[in-house]
Amino acid sequence: MSSFAKPAQNLADALFRPRTVALVGASDDLNKNTGRPQRYLAKHGFAGSVVPVNARRDRVQGLPAHADLASVPRSVDHAFVMVPAPAVPGVIRQCAETGVAVATIYSDGFAESGADGVARQREIVDIAAAGGVRLIGPNAMGVISPANRLTLSVNAVLEMEQLVAGRIGVVSQSGTILGTLISRGAARGIGFSHMVSVGNECDLGVGEIVGLMADDPETDVIALFLEGIRDAEALGDAARRAYGAGKPVIAYKLGRSAAGRQLAVSHSGAIAGGDRSVDAYFRHHGILRVDMLESLFEVPALVAGRRPGSGRRVSVVTTTGGGAATVADRLGALGLDLVGPSEALRHKLSGLGVEIGGGPLVDLTMAGTRKEVYAAALQSLLAGDDCDAVVAVVGSSGQFHPELAVAPIVEADPGGKFLAAFIAPEAPDSLRRLTDAGKACFRTPEACADAVLAALTWRPPVEIAAVEPPVIGALSGENVTDERGASAVFAALGIEQAGSVVLTNAGDPVPVDLAYPVAVKVLSPDIAHKADVGGIRLGVTDADGVRLAVAEIGVAVGEAAPEARINGYLVQTMETGLQEVLVGFRRDPEVGPVAVVGVGGALAEIYEDVAVRLAPVDAAMAREMIDEVKGLAPLRGYRGLPKGELDALARAVAAFSTLALADPAVAEAEINPLLVRGEGEGLVAVDGLIRLA
Repeated sequence: MSSFAKPAQNLADALFRPRTVALVGASDDLNKNTGRPQRYLAKHGFAGSVVPVNARRDRVQGLPAHADLASVPRSVDHAFVMVPAPAVPGVIRQCAETGVAVATIYSDGFAESGADGVARQREIVDIAAAGGVRLIGPNAMGVISPANRLTLSVNAVLEMEQLVAGRIGVVSQSGTILGTLISRGAARGIGFSHMVSVGNECDLGVGEIVGLMADDPETDVIALFLEGIRDAEALGDAARRAYGAGKPVIAYKLGRSAAGRQLAVSHSGAIAGGDRSVDAYFRHHGILRVDMLESLFEVPALVAGRRPGSGRRVSVVTTTGGGAATVADRLGALGLDLVGPSEALRHKLSGLGVEIGGGPLVDLTMAGTRKEVYAAALQSLLAGDDCDAVVAVVGSSGQFHPELAVAPIVEADPGGKFLAAFIAPEAPDSLRRLTDAGKACFRTPEACADAVLAALTWRPPVEIAAVEPPVIGALSGENVTDERGASAVFAALGIEQAGSVVLTNAGDPVPVDLAYPVAVKVLSPDIAHKADVGGIRLGVTDADGVRLAVAEIGVAVGEAAPEARINGYLVQTMETGLQEVLVGFRRDPEVGPVAVVGVGGALAEIYEDVAVRLAPVDAAMAREMIDEVKGLAPLRGYRGLPKGELDALARAVAAFSTLALADPAVAEAEINPLLVRGEGEGLVAVDGLIRLA
């Protein structure tokens, strides 16, 4: 380390508030990407020291340049690395030798580029770890901290004249999104504290940076732009820390498509794959999820400093019926409950000379444009017990009389409710007044509804259940991956299985004590869905029928799946129940183990009516899952139907979810169908599978 070195700053300070930054590979050409960071730092008034590093120049953009980090006569807290990929390992080695705390690597050509890049990335990680250097990137757009005028980035958005500082921290897996958020936020007067583009996340990832922001005095809300979840445990732990610190975490995640379903073989794997598992993960850790990009900077004002509620009721107050209807329609489509005016509110407004109807909107009509009328209605809704959120809609007056139109909203005390404002016309002055007052406001009904949905479905992090690992013995491909083996595992979990025997071929003697009718099925570790290959016969009534079924199945499977291994033929007692239920488990590649319960049967993937939670779950949470599934309403006694054995079903779901603790080799498992009988009569599994990783 240089003899001029000072004690290193802590990680957060070096990342967001460095005293000295080095620009390694800095260019004197102001228009090159490698020339931008230095120009931006000067433009936006960075107060620390800036050290350009360039071996071919004595000065860069007017500042003394140094040939390498070793020749810099002061300690460097944060290095921004812009040299070609082959030179990066040497730079990181110099960072380690000179005591640099953080290096953000803009250079590409690492893990995103193929095998050679993977090896190069591994090399820089090893060098940094040995030398105590933390890395952002590589292939990262950089770090922008408007709160500290830090612009270690090449993002062209920094050409703007002034950065708007705010209290929203951003962590993004896309560098260009930082510019998008800055420019769109600036147009609304919404600013940010710190913004980090993580690139390849070779070292510092989303989770650890969220953890830093959870402790950061300049950040109140944390927004995430995610392409994938690379370290679910780290992000989950950090989100819980942020929640404990009173800082909501809001996520916009790509990937709501179903492309990943082709990787699953079970019904539950296909249904719960990808996005449903991600939703369960966010819910588990208390993270709000939004569907619109602008919500990342619009939702913070709605939830900052607040805690989640438990209701889904929304009142919409307006003087413009059409404008309000666009929001109300969207809210209803998202499954929220619209609450119209109470009798008490109607009576109160009548005393002010305003008569309103009793529909789903609190429509004050043009008479409500008077401040005292609108304010009275709005404050009554916020103070009452009839709703959990209020959407205040402003019409044309928001464009032409901003000083009057939004005054009641600016002055309103939300109390314990979420308050959102939608301005129907293009009204930047009204939006700015509301933003300056810390009120959540929206330009479109879709964004407003998205934000209100996120707020009302926000829940605290789930308390992690203390669940004992199951005792089911060793799992291997030979003993569990056909239905007979899977059923033995499920029986060990305490789930009743239908009685069965196994025949090796059509010539085997059929047991005389079979209880007919029976089902006959092929046993194969290579066939997940037997019906697809002619591998099942139902309602067989005698021994001759069993022998015929075995022969027919053998022929059909041989033609449809000639490579499949045949372990025999399962002859199983036909069972009955009130309803077929799917119970599933899978290890999601992004978020880890999840438990699934839903409507079962051959059409399970068509209905896609399931509830998903991170596994394991306890019986209480399993019961919540069951109550979420619309198609299981008959088992809940819908319209006088006989109730099913739901407590036993909840115990079965909870037991099944303990596969998360049993053996990491289980990739997915499923019982479909699990037949649920009437209250007090239990349940029985009649088909199932396990797939090992």
